[in-house]
Amino acid sequence: MIYDLGIIIPVYRPRESIGILTDRIRELFSEKLTLRICIVDDSGRPETADFLAGICRSPETAILVLDRNYGQQAATLCGLEHLDPCRYYATIDDDLEQPPEMLAALYDTIRQGYDIVYGVPAVSRRSLYRRAGSHMRDGLFSLFLGVPEGVRVSSFRIMTAGLVKEACRLKPNGFFYLSASVFKGSARPVRAVSIPYRSESNGRKDWNRALSQKKSSEKIISGYSALSLLRLYTKLFLNYTYFPTAKRNCNCGAKPLYRISRRIRAPRLMILGGSNCQVHAFQRAKTLGIDTILADYTKSPSGARYAGLHEPVSTFDIEGCIRAAREHHADAVMTMGTDQPVYTAACVSSALNLPSLLSIREALSVTNKKHMKTILKEAGIPAARFRFIHQGMEAGSLDGLQSPYVIKPLDSQGQRGIYRLNTPEEVFSHLEDTLSYSREQEALVEEFCESTEITVSGWLNEGRLHILTVTDRLLYPDPIHIGVCVGHRFPTVHMDRYAEIESISRRTAAAFGIAGGPFYLQLLVGKDGIQVNELASRIGGAFEDVFIPFLTGFDILGAVIRSALGTPAEPPSMDCLEAAAEGRCVAVQLLFCRPGDILSVTPLEELLALPYVLDAGYNYLPGQTIPAMENATARFGHAVLWGDKASIYANIHDFYHRLSVRSTQGEEMITNFYGLHKGD
Repeated sequence: MIYDLGIIIPVYRPRESIGILTDRIRELFSEKLTLRICIVDDSGRPETADFLAGICRSPETAILVLDRNYGQQAATLCGLEHLDPCRYYATIDDDLEQPPEMLAALYDTIRQGYDIVYGVPAVSRRSLYRRAGSHMRDGLFSLFLGVPEGVRVSSFRIMTAGLVKEACRLKPNGFFYLSASVFKGSARPVRAVSIPYRSESNGRKDWNRALSQKKSSEKIISGYSALSLLRLYTKLFLNYTYFPTAKRNCNCGAKPLYRISRRIRAPRLMILGGSNCQVHAFQRAKTLGIDTILADYTKSPSGARYAGLHEPVSTFDIEGCIRAAREHHADAVMTMGTDQPVYTAACVSSALNLPSLLSIREALSVTNKKHMKTILKEAGIPAARFRFIHQGMEAGSLDGLQSPYVIKPLDSQGQRGIYRLNTPEEVFSHLEDTLSYSREQEALVEEFCESTEITVSGWLNEGRLHILTVTDRLLYPDPIHIGVCVGHRFPTVHMDRYAEIESISRRTAAAFGIAGGPFYLQLLVGKDGIQVNELASRIGGAFEDVFIPFLTGFDILGAVIRSALGTPAEPPSMDCLEAAAEGRCVAVQLLFCRPGDILSVTPLEELLALPYVLDAGYNYLPGQTIPAMENATARFGHAVLWGDKASIYANIHDFYHRLSVRSTQGEEMITNFYGLHKGD
């Protein structure tokens, strides 16, 4: 992953202005491009590093602490050499004289084909000796380094990655001056952009106050005296213009230009998967000051917009995810909303000795149906009767199972490769297709149970299950492609059987022996009682991270993120019975459309503005094609709605009245299933 823009800020005696500066940079750029900020503490004082760590806390920001004062040029070099790879690198002072708003102008200018662009003040208000020193430097650059006429250099600049790599290699006699190294190489496209002395457009009192404080104490805190400037420019002249080329390029035996004593950065969390049901994880991590790495093989997943970086690796590719986590120095790894990455996360955590809620064995037991079914059977927990089949077996191998049958991959997700079939011959005719969604050579065949489905979401703490919600899992009405969810409803219509639901949930949790973390259990409620369908150790894919906090007050997503980083989460103090008793209802609408090309959709902002909408999102946009529904990948979007018992269905009806997805033929594409389940 290469970031769009890296910004180096060398500091010597930082003030509150550094926090204002970094906040403003992130406001300007973080939603538009991928950004890294590197603050280099050149003070050599421990209290400075602690001050910076407290005031500059953000996922994009890293702090490099030098063991003593080396000077601005060495600090800048340190940042350039240790910042994450970027397409462009900018440098800016921490004193607010150089308006961060002008970074956007520099960024736009360099993308026109320049190698380096400087921002120089239209009117300098620095002290006389500072202005004299700048004129001396510019004269040296023009006379001996061939800087084009009319171009003034400054510490406010932006450069291409190629130029940075070349310039950082040129350290004559162990001395480095960035602009001299830039121009001592071959001629290159350069431009200077005039900037105001300070930002007049910002209008914020804290900005102007910080700048005023800086100006009033400039003579005291300036890092350069007249004598130090004279020494600096003498070294500049001798090392970049006077000595022969062979000596200029020699760094043999020179003292190191800097030494890093400490690195401070945000925790780095790898999140496996970047679909809409995982977007909230990236957003929440950012609010917690956590940097994120997205692992997702698709080109432009939804989560990439919010991730610190996007590594295009499949969540099924365990070795690829281990490599990416190691390369990007991940401190933790997690997933949500989908099954198979749970196993990948455990493998990555084990390989890199990172915190993990699950061992590899535990993760396999909740992601591989062969292991899952074996544990359920050994524990005597009610479940459909089953067999495992593979290529080469005969139809008679299903003798003893009652028709109809359900065939499933052992280790897939999103209802891929799952079919309801009537004869053994049909089962084996679908076997090859089912195995195409799996890494295993076997498939699961079980008896179909005529039932309704419910989902139990909870949290395990020291092996004890705290049940949070019990919802009805509403299914797409397809007789063959079964199991595709179109919505969740809270509270379940089976709340009168809560004692039975609680008992089987606790028995299942005990059978799998998982000590902590999210608990997600699918149950079948039929004429023969309640049976376990599947178990998962993750937040569900129906936006449970939205409605569980709303109903119970328990921040389940925050708990997963903190637990992934090794911080124990406080167990919930409220369960679904209390929420149901208060009359609160939630309807999760997982939206589907008829197949076709999209012409227009209702603006998402209009839906999010409705008072009963907790969350909503689209997976497809105008100009894209929605495929025929065979599994959950054809889902158009989602909405999480709420109300009381008297208003919830009216709210659902109003939502569908406002939502429109039009095809290029002008037809309404959205389908509405809630009426099919209203009387369940």
